[in-house]
Amino acid sequence: MQTNFIDTYVGEVLKFRKALNLTSISDAGIFKDRFIQPSLVMGQWMPESGRMLDIGSGMGVPGIPLLISKPLLTGVLVERRKKRAEFLRHIVRKLKLQAEVYDADICSLPSLHVDVCVARAVADERELLKMCSAHVNHGAVAVFPVPQKQDLVHVDGWKILDQHSIRIGASENNIQNIRCYQYRKSEHNAGGFT
Repeated sequence: MQTNFIDTYVGEVLKFRKALNLTSISDAGIFKDRFIQPSLVMGQWMPESGRMLDIGSGMGVPGIPLLISKPLLTGVLVERRKKRAEFLRHIVRKLKLQAEVYDADICSLPSLHVDVCVARAVADERELLKMCSAHVNHGAVAVFPVPQKQDLVHVDGWKILDQHSIRIGASENNIQNIRCYQYRKSEHNAGGFT
């Protein structure tokens, strides 16, 4: 069933790719190697249930593949471009996923109270962690694909938990790091929603 949903999702991306400027890739196999496989690998650091925020969701990567692979997660997909947000709503309806879609800038939204943050190619890692800080519950994790040689970053409240290198596609030279951080509110900031 998961494979059918992934195939349906990939088919919809390829169907609307030109009209919405989603991707230049027109081959389903290449799309899966480049976007689906790395998205699904991120799931090993994520809980099976809770609320997952995908910042700058765009065409739905990594959020949609993760929601397909972890059906007990509730997605919170944030994409400021309205046409792409409408595409995400279409995918959520078509695949009957549990997800909310916001067509807004993440910085303009009130706290979304999430347990997991993911993103792909939205901003640098430090900025992503800062964006997540306003929206996460205590103990939440952030999982990001990052360039192989990128140094670790330090942001108040976030601690690195793990880092893993994966090969993307058939090329042995196409390696990407996946990093997982955990959020811990400091005692002087502990208040509000937990």
